[in-house]
Amino acid sequence: MASNKSSPLLSIVIPAYNEAANFRSGVLQPALDYMRGQKYAWEVIFVDDGSTDDTHNLLSGLAKKDSRIQVLKISHGGKAAAVTAGMLAAGGDYVLFTDFDQSTPLYQVGKFLAAHRRGADVVIGHRTQTQNDTLIRRIRSWGFVILVQTVALPGITDTQCGFKSFTRPAAQKIFRSLIACRPVGTITGGYMGAFDVEALFLARKFGYTIVEVPVSWIKILSDRLNIWKEPIKMALDTLKVRLWDILGKYDQVHSG
Repeated sequence: MASNKSSPLLSIVIPAYNEAANFRSGVLQPALDYMRGQKYAWEVIFVDDGSTDDTHNLLSGLAKKDSRIQVLKISHGGKAAAVTAGMLAAGGDYVLFTDFDQSTPLYQVGKFLAAHRRGADVVIGHRTQTQNDTLIRRIRSWGFVILVQTVALPGITDTQCGFKSFTRPAAQKIFRSLIACRPVGTITGGYMGAFDVEALFLARKFGYTIVEVPVSWIKILSDRLNIWKEPIKMALDTLKVRLWDILGKYDQVHSG
């Protein structure tokens, strides 16, 4: 059994909600093989977001075989809740969150670590090579980008790539300060919202250096998110981020 859990250079947070089928298809194997080939210390934190299938048992089996892998289980709260739990539990110098389906392959993390070493506090993926994307999704994404750049994050071209890394101090401060995209009430299905927008808005507000790095990306087909309801929710969250800032709510959180 591999063991090297003290002071990892990199923590990788992977949210998981009903991912048993993806697990059994082998989507994680290339990522884990890549990490096991690295010379630096690392950890992978899977956050089971209240899965109702066999996800927890499957991930726990992985963790038993490698002490660098751990599994957190939370009540179902959606991706924002799962990512936040993992980011706050991480002990690495740098903390990256990535999607379970590996639509952005983990081997690209080397470019992110290099950007951090050059002084970046936050590094985000900018999707320049995409596969399997649909026309309706591109149109929807284009409209959301315009909204985000107008309302919250001028100059950032891709807020939604699920591949972002932070220095540990930045991750702790930013994810403890999320308020607009925290889940409220009973959450059903693959709830996501615009927590990426809020995290990057806070990164900029707190004065952290944000660097975009080009990544390749593959659209993994899924019916988990409603193609109309989720974009509306994300748009409302984005407007809420700006409103909360105008009302001084982030200053209250930071001062507290």
